[in-house]
Amino acid sequence: MNTVTSVAKNRAIRLQQELVPILRATGSLEGAELYWRRVDFKKGFGRKLACYGFSKRDRQTLINRVAFPNTNFNEVDAALKAGNKLIQLYELASGTAAIARDSTNRYKEAKKGLKIISYNR
Repeated sequence: MNTVTSVAKNRAIRLQQELVPILRATGSLEGAELYWRRVDFKKGFGRKLACYGFSKRDRQTLINRVAFPNTNFNEVDAALKAGNKLIQLYELASGTAAIARDSTNRYKEAKKGLKIISYNR
């Protein structure tokens, strides 16, 4: 079984954890959009981003929403640190999911990151 620490060693997860503070430093969603326009996906860090699909507009939108969530800011940060996938982080950030809690009100761990419960809408 994977633990939270072993999942966080995954390269894609580490890249997400590195990218979110960079986007938050831009100050807003508009600043994040400008950041994506300036990135050269053929050189250096931009090339690394392109390898993980961040040269595509839909992936950029997902990570922007994770960096600037509508709701659940603390839960998004906890799931990001725990190593959840980008789609799960996006669901948390947009308010269509929550992290499961145990009887002592602590977050439940899953195989990869924290256990996410999606709302049926």
